[in-house]
Amino acid sequence: MTAMPEILKTAVHHQRSGQHADAVESYRQLLQADPSRAEVYVNIGTALKAQSQFREAAANFKQAIYLKPEFVAAYYNLANTLKEQRRYAEAIENYARAIKLKPDFAAAYYNLANTLRIVERLEDAIENYRQAVRFKPDYAIAYNNLAMTLKDIGRGAEAIDNYRQAVRLKPDYPEAHNNLGIALKEKGHLDEAIESYAQAVRLRPDYAEAHSNMGIVLHTQGEHDKALECLERAIRLDPDYAQAHWNRSLVLLSKGRFTEGWEEYQWRRKTGLIASAYSHTYEKPRWDGTPFAGKRLLVHYEQGLGDSLQFVRYLPMVKRLGGTVIFETLEPLHGLLRDFDGIDELVEASAERKPDVEFDAYTSLMDLPGLFGTTIETIPAEVPYIYPDPAKTEYWRGRLSGADFKVGLVWGGRSMRPNEVLSLQHRSFGLKNFVPLANVAGVELFGLQKGPAAAQVDELPERIVACNLGGEFGDFTDTAGAIENLDLVISVDTSVAHLAGAMGKPVWVLLKFDADWRWLLDREDSPWYPTMRLFRQKRWGDWNSVFRDVAKELQDLVSRRQLHQEIY
Repeated sequence: MTAMPEILKTAVHHQRSGQHADAVESYRQLLQADPSRAEVYVNIGTALKAQSQFREAAANFKQAIYLKPEFVAAYYNLANTLKEQRRYAEAIENYARAIKLKPDFAAAYYNLANTLRIVERLEDAIENYRQAVRFKPDYAIAYNNLAMTLKDIGRGAEAIDNYRQAVRLKPDYPEAHNNLGIALKEKGHLDEAIESYAQAVRLRPDYAEAHSNMGIVLHTQGEHDKALECLERAIRLDPDYAQAHWNRSLVLLSKGRFTEGWEEYQWRRKTGLIASAYSHTYEKPRWDGTPFAGKRLLVHYEQGLGDSLQFVRYLPMVKRLGGTVIFETLEPLHGLLRDFDGIDELVEASAERKPDVEFDAYTSLMDLPGLFGTTIETIPAEVPYIYPDPAKTEYWRGRLSGADFKVGLVWGGRSMRPNEVLSLQHRSFGLKNFVPLANVAGVELFGLQKGPAAAQVDELPERIVACNLGGEFGDFTDTAGAIENLDLVISVDTSVAHLAGAMGKPVWVLLKFDADWRWLLDREDSPWYPTMRLFRQKRWGDWNSVFRDVAKELQDLVSRRQLHQEIY
């Protein structure tokens, strides 16, 4: 009997020293003498779990429960092991059993919440994080994860409060400082976000993600050179950090450094966002830009409708290099591109299934500028390269007849997820911002808006647009037919702006301070679209000055037109 305490002491020593296999052997010696000791099975399970022997660990925790049905630690450790095996439903069940036996078990609430978060039961996760911090008020990591979950469901202000609580409790918590920075950035508190990122990297100088995130905010503030420094530091720390590479490409492209930018742009395929940009992969070779006579090349769309409208200009150049060009794109563009020069076969894109078409090689539409070595000076900018359907043009001519200066408006673009990359968020505004334009004499405003934002026409007390044509558009052939009969299009950065530019129609694009890379920096014109004019925010979030400038320019344009008509 005197040997038993010594064996237990040895087993505990092995376990604390990380010698888990030796610990298991010593614990099993104890069981030979007394196989009813439930706590020894828990210790064996813990040591096996540390060696990633999850099945054997779970079996030992279950044996402990069999021997001692109210053994809280056995249920808790079993749940942790099941979670490691991705057996989430069983893990949730066993965390709940542990909590039922010990209602103030903060760690069980916390890990249950983490598991609920994995299975996207976010409201339930929030409730359990709150229980964890209720029973353990200094539980900094629980506050951090609670904040992450609140942010995921759009409760950004509450998320910020909980991140702040996490860093108050644990000031040396770099991950919480970084996460606080992300939440502050999304709410537009850019200076505070930078300070949070700075604190994260002060605590952990090799924190690549925080350096990258700081670069994103600096780019948003117009500090592009400093942004590049931060992104490049992140890449030096983690050379395979795809998100930092991609964001670096967007800053380089914004600065007009196209050669470097296109090369870095390839990293987008390794980010978590690419699946939403294009969902399929292929075993066929990726086209390298060389002639492909006698072969079939699949060119697939990527990202949004505006991207397709901007970069289809490259397809005639692709066609001149070889055989059959197959273009896979989203259905709303098919009518518009059915007879497009450079497309031999048009196939409909689907997120669920790959195109049912044979091909020898493939490429993305967004790779074409890089493959053709495009610089600002060599952008293929001949317009129009997209033409409206004559029948649709005639129909909309009848609908839009009249002597007034006819302006089409778009005020809402595609909504973006919170974690989208540089420059894609906050690019839309409300129809109410267009009120100054409605007061310009001689102008008639028409909505070209589709989607949820179209409802703003009827929600506003004042009548801004004569009518919203967008509600009648079946696809982009209708949009193009209407645009052909307008004198001017004024739009947020969205697909309609690209369509008007591709048609060679006068179009004014209203850009937020940190505009997308394609609009470059500090320019009022676009080398991509000769008939386009850009109106930029002078300060982050300030649309009022943009609309004052647009109203003044519109008034001047209409006055010049009226004067010209009087002379002639």
